[in-house]
Amino acid sequence: MTVGQGELRVGVGRAWLAALVTVLLLTGIAVGSGDSAAGAAPSAGGAKGWSTPGPQRALSGVLQPGAVVHARTGPPTPAPKARHTPRRPGHHLRRRSGPVGPDPVLVPDVSPRLGAPVPDPGHNPTPPPGDPKRLTLFRDTTVPVTTGFDSAKPEPSTDQSGRDIFATGNDHAEFSRDNGRIWRGLDPYTIFGFAPYFCCDQVTKADPRYHRQQWVLQYLHEDGTGGQGHLVLANSEVGDFVNWRPYTLTPSTFGYSDKLSLDYNDVVIGNRYLYLTTRIIDFRRYGDYSVVAPGLLRVSRADLAAGRPAHYDAIARPDLTAGGDTADGELRVPQGITDVAYAAATTLPVGKGRRLRLLIWPERSKWVTTVDRTVPPFRYMTYEVPAMEGDCSSKDKVVNNWCGGTTSGGVFAARGRGYLWFAWVAQQYGTKRPFPYVRITAVRESGLRVVRSHDLYSRTVGHAYPAIAPDGRGHIGYIDTFGGGTGNTRYFPGGMVALFDRITPVSPSVDYFLPGKGNACPVSDTPQEGDWGDYLTIRGWHHGGGVWIATAFARKDNAPVVCSASGSMTIKNIVFGRERDRRVYEHGIRADHR
Repeated sequence: MTVGQGELRVGVGRAWLAALVTVLLLTGIAVGSGDSAAGAAPSAGGAKGWSTPGPQRALSGVLQPGAVVHARTGPPTPAPKARHTPRRPGHHLRRRSGPVGPDPVLVPDVSPRLGAPVPDPGHNPTPPPGDPKRLTLFRDTTVPVTTGFDSAKPEPSTDQSGRDIFATGNDHAEFSRDNGRIWRGLDPYTIFGFAPYFCCDQVTKADPRYHRQQWVLQYLHEDGTGGQGHLVLANSEVGDFVNWRPYTLTPSTFGYSDKLSLDYNDVVIGNRYLYLTTRIIDFRRYGDYSVVAPGLLRVSRADLAAGRPAHYDAIARPDLTAGGDTADGELRVPQGITDVAYAAATTLPVGKGRRLRLLIWPERSKWVTTVDRTVPPFRYMTYEVPAMEGDCSSKDKVVNNWCGGTTSGGVFAARGRGYLWFAWVAQQYGTKRPFPYVRITAVRESGLRVVRSHDLYSRTVGHAYPAIAPDGRGHIGYIDTFGGGTGNTRYFPGGMVALFDRITPVSPSVDYFLPGKGNACPVSDTPQEGDWGDYLTIRGWHHGGGVWIATAFARKDNAPVVCSASGSMTIKNIVFGRERDRRVYEHGIRADHR
């Protein structure tokens, strides 16, 4: 179905959404203009039916449940294993793809309207201890790696319900039933029987309504043949963490050939559905893959919780990839959505540093619509185009370029207080933005208009790998990795949290809670180019507003390390908020939520 004569089919979505999109079409705001039928089923190999960004009908199907797996747990004390992990996709090979399309932004908006710099590490004025406004860590836990593998690129994910915590990394999974005092591990390499094909990119999210812990694991063929990768979406009762019901997703779930693979995953909970985003990739061997299309799937929460065949709808979006042999192209659904799902992308061919592409998907409709929104210009950051790579190294190069492998295509999202918040990294520029920084843009949900943008930046360190989440009041919690340095001051990559709330609605309160002690593992044999992984995680507290759980990591030392080998890493699992909300946290861990 094409868009051009003011026609739009939205199924049975909410009336206001239908009216909104009709207004967008009549006023000439871009909604896409592909020339293939939006409702056409994609072909097995190329998925030409997905080429249009116009109104798009989802594929539907049923995920069949597997037998419940009773997992063996690891010891309750740390037990690192000195062995190499099978190689994972990692970052795409650093060959240059050349400019992508005309006119990417060269001169970004760095005007004062985008905010003042955040305080530097070590010079962060904060209210005194006990002050109700003070940004405070209520729990500061180091997660032991008891099973699996202690990776140099942990890419941690977590969530907590009451005293029950589940935490994953690229190569391990741990749980605690007593608020982080004692941990036991699950070995992701063996739990679902697909060893040696397990590979990384785990995420986890609690579903409080159904009292289930959702867990996504990724599997890739590492034998040189490539392809045939899949995901396992498993769930267990919160606090049990031992008995898991698995469901399997393959590229054919999204209408593509199962000779392809899936990679870079996330999950979000809506009213009726769990939403899963991933990338459909052509995986050939370690570090050698290209993104075919980002994928978005929604599956019935009730079906998953009951362990029955789970009904799903899915789309793929090749319009969001850079095309050719590149690794750019991602989607994220905002945490905190209800009966309408959104997703956003800034990929270079779509945005060129000027636009945000929004997908809108009401829960009662199988149709997805698309709108583009203009944002203040930023320099798109990617290692795949000459002169567009980020540089987070210290000026004396003692701290290596730990953020060179990330791109502006990684958009993280949250919904709160009637706004959609989107955060992505942007390339450094001149003396006003001497290091990579994070652009945060707010879109009013009613009308989908950009109402505010803010740059979280420093003139001393780079900021990258942002993640955001709403609390129960709709305020936004934030975590990222920082590092760099000027003059004789150096900061190895570490973790920072921040809050955007009524106390600091524009410039956030920040806390550099995790100092780093060493460099990112080097890319190939180039020590100045580091690989820090892909993402961090933050979640809103399930038991009240003003509190967040988050996870980040840093090196314990600066000894030489190989990215595919064991890394000497500190993995932090924290709960934070303002001191005034400590009672919300304490009530949550005292109550018996099982």
